[in-house]
Amino acid sequence: MLKLIKSKLPLGQAAVVLILLVLTPFAVAQPQVLRLLVWEGYAPEAQRLEFQRYIKGKYDVDLKLAVSYIDETEDCFQALRLKTADVLSPAHNRINDTRFRMFDLGLVLPVNLANIPNYQDLAERFQQLKHLNHHGQIYGVPFAWGPYGLIYNADKVAKPPTSWNALWEPRYRNQFTIADLGEHNVYITALALGHGEEDLKSFDALNNARFRNKLRQLVRNNHRLWLGVDTAKDLEGMALATSWGFSLPELKARGQNWKWAPLKEKSPGWIDNYILSHSLKDRPQLKRIAEEWINFAISPEFQARVLVEGLSARPVNRLTRGLLSAEQIENVGLAESERAAENHFVLMPELDRRTRNGFDLLWRQAKGIKKRMQQEAL
Repeated sequence: MLKLIKSKLPLGQAAVVLILLVLTPFAVAQPQVLRLLVWEGYAPEAQRLEFQRYIKGKYDVDLKLAVSYIDETEDCFQALRLKTADVLSPAHNRINDTRFRMFDLGLVLPVNLANIPNYQDLAERFQQLKHLNHHGQIYGVPFAWGPYGLIYNADKVAKPPTSWNALWEPRYRNQFTIADLGEHNVYITALALGHGEEDLKSFDALNNARFRNKLRQLVRNNHRLWLGVDTAKDLEGMALATSWGFSLPELKARGQNWKWAPLKEKSPGWIDNYILSHSLKDRPQLKRIAEEWINFAISPEFQARVLVEGLSARPVNRLTRGLLSAEQIENVGLAESERAAENHFVLMPELDRRTRNGFDLLWRQAKGIKKRMQQEAL
């Protein structure tokens, strides 16, 4: 290459070309891409743009956030295994799942809390969570929490339902929608039957004719199954629905009056977390930027705007409350004491392989019966 330049260009021009060839790879900064795999609604465009501007100003990095959405609870493990995501938001009961062995296989990196100063403002119950602590190191940060609960359309339902058993009442047949999440629906069926918390992690306790019939009836009575997160479109025309709460703000914007049902039984509870993939292991700058995203996402401003206002989910940052209206505080349950809130939820348990496979089987069988009924009706 050098001989070709010297033979066809004057010396001065050849020198300029040579300098450009040497310096160009270093002078033109390549944009960094941070890949997020999160539940829909966790990384809105406005916040992504704000974060990109922040990273540009602090690190002089042109950052692109590539966002994908979780549809099924196992999506995070597949993304870790295949290195298709850098930052992920799995629920608490998936991180220590014995099937995945995320820590033992080195699929998750520990976080540096020195790079996440907003961690100190988390409510005390969300610091040093057991499912994020492995051999004394912290492997993630909680981001949001709430119930897989029951909501009702107050324009269609005069009296608020007070039990999960409302989903089995004949008057609501074909008037409700639930998630296509077998494990979660196993839990609400068990709670409706009066099972205690220990039974929620026992296939043997639930594998009986009474339970199977109850679960099958739930599926038969259901109008439709929603996927991933509940949306206003999923709930259109319904009287009742299971929900993360994510559809409530849009339903309100559409003029629909949906509310949480005050159940006498507990609701299955979840904590979503941010973890870092081993895809960042040899990329220190991008890992630092990933920790910046976590810090940004647990800031009180982000939590107020995105979680409470946008998704009606519960924040983990205790300072968020000061940015909310009295109505918002009431709507997401922050008006309750921490002890009262705990009395309303039972955290979804970590399951062993046999139990999870058993629950999956119960759900597939229940769905199969409805499918056969639909085919016979054609």
